[in-house]
Amino acid sequence: MLKIIYDISNGQYTQQDHDSPQFIITNQHKLSINDRLQLRHFIVQKQLPITFNGQTKPITSEQLNLKETLGHLLYFRKHIMTPSPTFVDKCISWLIIILMFIVPVYLAYYISNQLQSYWADPLLHFLQFNTIEWSYFLDQILFDSYGIISLGTYSIVWALPVVIFIGIATSLIKQSNVKSYIVWSIDPVMKQIGLSGYDIVPVIEGFGCNAAAIVNTEHHCKACHQQNCISLISFGSSCSYQIGATASLFSVMHMPWLFIPYLFIVFIGGLIHTRLWHRHTHLPTHYFQMSPIQMPNIRQTTKQVLTIIKSFLVQALPIFFIICLFASLLTMTSTMTWIAHIFNFVSSGLNIPNRLSSGILFSLIRKDGMLLFNADNGAVLRSIPPERAFLLILFSSTFAPCSVTITMIIKKLGLSLGIKLILKQMVTAIICLCVAIIFLKLF
Repeated sequence: MLKIIYDISNGQYTQQDHDSPQFIITNQHKLSINDRLQLRHFIVQKQLPITFNGQTKPITSEQLNLKETLGHLLYFRKHIMTPSPTFVDKCISWLIIILMFIVPVYLAYYISNQLQSYWADPLLHFLQFNTIEWSYFLDQILFDSYGIISLGTYSIVWALPVVIFIGIATSLIKQSNVKSYIVWSIDPVMKQIGLSGYDIVPVIEGFGCNAAAIVNTEHHCKACHQQNCISLISFGSSCSYQIGATASLFSVMHMPWLFIPYLFIVFIGGLIHTRLWHRHTHLPTHYFQMSPIQMPNIRQTTKQVLTIIKSFLVQALPIFFIICLFASLLTMTSTMTWIAHIFNFVSSGLNIPNRLSSGILFSLIRKDGMLLFNADNGAVLRSIPPERAFLLILFSSTFAPCSVTITMIIKKLGLSLGIKLILKQMVTAIICLCVAIIFLKLF
């Protein structure tokens, strides 16, 4: 008598001697929910003499037709079961993900650079020196290093184009159904860090706004690994304001090309951070519905982008102006200097001016608070070695989420889990900074 053990996940089988004939399917738990349902329906429809691993149901030798049963299962795997993504599929999907951010960001950088050179800088100079004689107080509030008009202009010129182009890219990917292909093909890779292919959706959305992406984890992520997804968004998804701010800073340094390694390091760092801190998560199988590629709806794309612009102008921009106002007021006192002393360990380790610590402080309120590094029109930032300026920007980006994102993390995970997740991110950022400083001193 024969006992046939068939691995449905890879199509391989083994034969063993046994007292009674059996045909057993193993590793059905590795299939998606949809494939498992399809398999059970297929077995019943074809009346196949099959049992699942863990069950005992002997059959007669007359019922067991090895060739016919294997033929049916081969047909099922080839024509009914969702195929596994190939290496090419994975590469194509990651390439799409990379391009859908690199292309918009560089388009936005080009436009922002033109706007600053031919519109923003001349306008600021005209308002400050060719209109009225401003009092000391108003000059500090409006045109100083942290002025509402001077620094606020950076938020419009550098962040708004990024918001628009990334919004267009995300909408086109979604409406063309390319998103479903990406979700399916990167699922095996995402599982290695405790996530699933569906989790890439809020991670991608995090490049627009971290807080909104964390809200959407409730719809895209299973409860068992929602925390992992939130951790990756918090650390590795550079929001549009963070992208605009860092693009501006690297431009001031006359090294705009640094943005590419910066974006990769932040995202890869987020993957490693998530894998190290959240690696023991049980992942269920998922149902992937592959949709045919189609032409995106231009009207819907325009509507979504206009909604994003409205959100930026109505919600984000006023908050940044408030930050500028408080920063300007605090510069007239010693309060900001006193609070920023908390981060003097960063400036001391990197051997940079302590005044740049204020940028780290305000990046905890909003990611584009890093624009405070543009003090004195970027003269201070250009005065320090590029590698140290890069580490300063990188640390400010990853040390902690912005205040709005922190609020959403605590709301979704609860106070205890939320604080733990944020503290873990701080620990990772500090350790990475210390390692980088040691490396710089040695080499």
